[in-house]
Amino acid sequence: MFFDMGPLEVLAIAVIAVVVLGPEKLPRAVQEVAAVIRRLRTLSQTAQTEIRKELGPEFSHLNLQDLTPRGLTRKAVSGTEKTLGLNDLAKTVDLNRLLTEDTSRPTFTKTVK
Repeated sequence: MFFDMGPLEVLAIAVIAVVVLGPEKLPRAVQEVAAVIRRLRTLSQTAQTEIRKELGPEFSHLNLQDLTPRGLTRKAVSGTEKTLGLNDLAKTVDLNRLLTEDTSRPTFTKTVK
């Protein structure tokens, strides 16, 4: 729901807000919180626009949400970008051979000087 909170958690926060603020002040407090959230969203969008403008056209495809740990992991696993993802790795490497190969005895190669 909101920020990974369930309906019971939202209800508990609402009850606590009514008890702490009272029913008279609650609508004004909700309006102020909504205004702060709107300002933060505008600030975030402005910052993203400025970053894209400063980086130049070669980074126009850059999605700033992809730079979060979750976004980077998703890109690495799916291989959707130009980076080598796990899907591409599975296509190029015989994983079954690597998993079943006998690695209990080390192999040594003799080097001649």
